Amino acid sequence: MKYVTLLFALFAVSACDFTKRLDTAAVVKEMKSKQVKRVLPQDVVNQVDTWGQEIQAKKTSKLDSATKALQISVRVGAPVILKASFKDAKMIQIMDALDYSLSQKQVIPPSIQKNTAGDSLYYFYPSETGKITVLGFAKNIVIQNMDRPLIK
Repeated sequence: MKYVTLLFALFAVSACDFTKRLDTAAVVKEMKSKQVKRVLPQDVVNQVDTWGQEIQAKKTSKLDSATKALQISVRVGAPVILKASFKDAKMIQIMDALDYSLSQKQVIPPSIQKNTAGDSLYYFYPSETGKITVLGFAKNIVIQNMDRPLIK
């Protein structure tokens, strides 16, 4: 009986292949990197606000490189002219409101607005010449380019 038990134990040990042992720390790290992340709507708005402020602070020459990297659409002009470039009813109303505010000589702070569908965010800021700059961000591109530590 001893020989049978010993023979069985040797067979069991020889059947195990220890050459393909995985590094568990590396496997855990890879699993966490592929884990589905949750992005809250407020996180997206905060990221657009951060990028919009950075772009607003930069000079016009640096605006092109920033907008290409993040695939941002840029529109600059008087609200009446910009109104024609939008097809979304909500954005047209916003352009009308901006035009009225400029005609009343009101101070217009930078703001973020969503389109009707909610798939794009727009960062508005005025210039000293009375023109409005509109930065258009696609929501899915924002999520792809967000800092990874911000994603929960």
